[in-house]
Amino acid sequence: MTTYTPAQPRSELRLGPRFNWMNAVLVIIAVGVLGWSLKGTQFSVTTPFEASNVKSVVRFVGGLFPPDLSPPFLATLGRLMLETIQISIVGTVLAILSGFLLAIGAMRRRGEDSSRSSLGTGPWLLRWGSYYASRTILNVLRAVPELVWALVFVVAVGLGPFPGVLALAAHSAGVLGKLYAELFESVDQQLVEAGRSTGASDLGVLLCVQLPAMLPILLSYTLFRWECNMRAATLLGFVGAGGIGSQLTMSMKLFQYNEVSTLAASILILVILVDVVGQVIRTRILDAPTNACAPVLADA
Repeated sequence: MTTYTPAQPRSELRLGPRFNWMNAVLVIIAVGVLGWSLKGTQFSVTTPFEASNVKSVVRFVGGLFPPDLSPPFLATLGRLMLETIQISIVGTVLAILSGFLLAIGAMRRRGEDSSRSSLGTGPWLLRWGSYYASRTILNVLRAVPELVWALVFVVAVGLGPFPGVLALAAHSAGVLGKLYAELFESVDQQLVEAGRSTGASDLGVLLCVQLPAMLPILLSYTLFRWECNMRAATLLGFVGAGGIGSQLTMSMKLFQYNEVSTLAASILILVILVDVVGQVIRTRILDAPTNACAPVLADA
């Protein structure tokens, strides 16, 4: 006896995703852009393995050993390491303060009372004016690399660690300010409205609702930025802005590769130090109570 099985709909017989011509075109464009970029950068897989290049690399690596561990050089290195740490700390703290202030203006205010009819024309224009002004400043600070800022501040205030501090603070303020603003904007709106319903001001809601809610992520980004600043501070000496970079430039120009290996090891030690300190700070702050603002909101 033959049983009749009704034909399944076309949608059930489809085994895979439907072919999309637009996706195929985008893939072809991406491959073409990659090929164009490879050609423009003169990329070659065989060039590093040519005899002359291999000989230069062997000579350079051989010159790295043994590292220079002479007491006079280590004393100079210790002073430069401390200077690099100081540059990264002061630059990061200034970036946190200025980035936080700019983030307050760069945040979009959401909710029912953020419309023009609720705020009034004057406050509404002031709010959006400060928003676009803060965003523009953050974009400018973030668009200019640390080394370029260092060149600007070396011309402005002279050689030494101070222009390095200003360079790190300027660039990092642009990065942290944008991150802070977007983190504060992403807080659950129900929490924000609950804070506003107590009668707290915008600043009170920011400090007692949005900041505690985003504290773990905000702290991770800030500590990572400090680590980035530590690495950047080691290179600012290339343009006369203090730190280990000044000695690294001199050693490279004089072909003192044994000093270069010691300097590279010291940079690695600094990065590991920052990572360990960051872990301790993160653990201490995240284990601390975060309801310090509860009485303020309750009284409001």
